[in-house]
Amino acid sequence: MERIYEFLSPIQNVLEYIIVFLYQNVVANYGIVIILLTLIVRLVLTPLTITQTRSMARMQKMQPQIKELQKKYKDDKQKLQQETMEFYRKNNVNPLAGCLPLLLQMPVFFALFGALRFPSERVTDVVTNFNFLWMNLNERDPYYILVILMVGTMFLSTKMTTTDPQQSKIMYIMPVVFGFISWQFPAGILVYWVTTNVWSIGQQYIVNRIVKRDRVKEDAGKDGAEAELTQEEVTAIARKKKKRRKKK
Repeated sequence: MERIYEFLSPIQNVLEYIIVFLYQNVVANYGIVIILLTLIVRLVLTPLTITQTRSMARMQKMQPQIKELQKKYKDDKQKLQQETMEFYRKNNVNPLAGCLPLLLQMPVFFALFGALRFPSERVTDVVTNFNFLWMNLNERDPYYILVILMVGTMFLSTKMTTTDPQQSKIMYIMPVVFGFISWQFPAGILVYWVTTNVWSIGQQYIVNRIVKRDRVKEDAGKDGAEAELTQEEVTAIARKKKKRRKKK
């Protein structure tokens, strides 16, 4: 654990300097500073997020084909796995590509978590008021309103990102588990968590719009190709009839 803390320490120091800067130069409100810090972190990680988002969009786009394979080989798990991997290979898709950016973001999120849960003297010497709305952000939310918001936003975010029916249980289990864990956390962490979830919901909404737009284009292209093919067939039939008449 000490090595982990040593690894995260430089990142946490940078985040704490940002907190101090925002508090002294932008707004002397610790709650708003946490929200701004969360948005800054997400913006800095945007390149990784875009990679993850594109991967998610491609995976969602291929869900109909994956479902067809699952139906076709539902009684042969080994064959299903082989055909699925072959499908990914043919379409040049790595199903784990969306996980790598998330793993690379984890050190930043853990450091941010540490900066909010155990603020150092660098922060406590500058931030003189930790009150925000109805609570002290260094203490638990007395009414558990943030816990409810965190569970609700996490449920919606998970629901929007879960495309495999077999993983639907996660949609219900994860928010409950995190809600049970988070009720004892300082309210500042929950402000960060809710902000992150809201960002993820907006991000997934954009992904869904992109996937829907691409599907509409593909369907339009298929319809055009079918219509064109039908016209060719009509022309070919007409030519054959014309030849037959000439022979007669």
